[in-house]
Amino acid sequence: MKTLAAILSSVLAGILVHVNGFGQTPGDSKPLIVIFIVDGLRPDSINTLDTPTIARLRKEGVEYLNSHSIFPTVTRVNATALATGTYPVLNGIVGNTMFVSGVNPRTAFDTGDYKQLLKLEQVSGRVATVETLGEILQRNGRKLVTVSSGSTGNGFLLNPTAGQGNGIAIHGLFDPGKTAAYPKEISDSVIQRFGAPPSERDEIGVMNWTDNVLRQYVLQDLRPDVVIDWEGPLDAAQHANGVGSPRAKEALHQIDQSISRTISRIEALGLLSRTDIMIGSDHGFAYNTDGVNLLDKLVTTGLKKAANSTDIILASQGQSILLYLMPEEREKLGKLVGFLQQQPSVDLIFTRGGKDGRGSVPGTFSLDLISASHPLRAADVVVSMAWTSKPNPYGVRGTQTINSNMTGPLPGVASGHGGLNPWVIHNTFLAWGADFKKQTRIDAPVSLADVTPTVLTLLGIDVDENSAGRGRILREAMKGAAAIATRKRILKTSAGSYEASVQISTTAGHDYIDTGARQRAR
Repeated sequence: MKTLAAILSSVLAGILVHVNGFGQTPGDSKPLIVIFIVDGLRPDSINTLDTPTIARLRKEGVEYLNSHSIFPTVTRVNATALATGTYPVLNGIVGNTMFVSGVNPRTAFDTGDYKQLLKLEQVSGRVATVETLGEILQRNGRKLVTVSSGSTGNGFLLNPTAGQGNGIAIHGLFDPGKTAAYPKEISDSVIQRFGAPPSERDEIGVMNWTDNVLRQYVLQDLRPDVVIDWEGPLDAAQHANGVGSPRAKEALHQIDQSISRTISRIEALGLLSRTDIMIGSDHGFAYNTDGVNLLDKLVTTGLKKAANSTDIILASQGQSILLYLMPEEREKLGKLVGFLQQQPSVDLIFTRGGKDGRGSVPGTFSLDLISASHPLRAADVVVSMAWTSKPNPYGVRGTQTINSNMTGPLPGVASGHGGLNPWVIHNTFLAWGADFKKQTRIDAPVSLADVTPTVLTLLGIDVDENSAGRGRILREAMKGAAAIATRKRILKTSAGSYEASVQISTTAGHDYIDTGARQRAR
């Protein structure tokens, strides 16, 4: 016969199981993997004052000292790499803006608008042209839940097939008050329980709404195996005011506090001891000092017939540009490249084809070098623009020339990303938790394409990491694993007086672009 104490203990255990919503038992020990992406977080912005939580996790866990944004160093390229474990050559998202004639036959479209991505899905069959993390997990009896306070396109790309039953994608601004998530039944539950988020102009408010859904609904009721939480406010603050500005510091502090509350919630649910946490960013940031209106220059020289003509279509990424030539205009490729090489604002130029890392046109690099030669969506030419390591008004290093509607010095403190500026390429990546080493610094390169294969490995799911265009497993970060060697090399190209070079880090057979520049005095 049970004692009164034993009976009370049993009853109390039952109450706790009911309250926390997980129904845990001693044998219920499945891991939880939580990935926080802080949009635009440079590693040199992390400190104990502005980001005490992130700084603590960095000190206690694994810090990658050579983390890389994928070029073009823009949000949706890197978000899709995260969601698929692949580079643009396979996943098909080649820019924040890109050209697909079925979406718009006359101009590039914005991948930040999820409605444009729905149209891409209609005309192409798939948004990401490779299997996603959500699909792989679903096929293996696991569940991905993504939440985002970035753009709606970003929120959609984190799990683009959630509407087909492959996990869940939550973004309160898909259609405020009507569609807050995919699939529909989850959207209905979110709206009924949490209502609509604040206006998109209130970036902090949208983040707090989103993370509250994560803490009070996703973690407690949906029981995911993997969570991706995309934190958006820092990106907006730095675009408008620059890295190190008071607004950027306040946004970063608010994000850090929200991450802290989420970790506390994980602990309160009894999950922290078996949780792995990764904190990363999609790109760094640099100060926009000069603008070049490349569209106007192309029209003035006669290479493009008119600003709205479709012979050459430009898709701007800020510090880089994708250029698409219509089939009947392909004979212009050599003239276009020659013109670009004459522009002082242009650094590197990439073209289709070629070999050994160099493109099909003299003085260019190959799109294969940046894993961007998607068979259907790749641009014909990709250009990165000039940069320096000079400081911004807040003393943070990194300036750049951008594609703009004006040519010449730019007013204000606006900042951005997109090119091969090392202050933009160098982003953040940390790992902390049950399966990762403690107090470890790693020099090997990493990108967001490496997250999916690492997550799958942690969950015991087979991974193909050796095919071209795929990320690698971050074994060196895991407990008991050996260190890994990295090799650096410089690749150069030239045509006439034009010379350029790119620096590449290679580890475990995977290349990462460190930086690239035209040969000029800096």
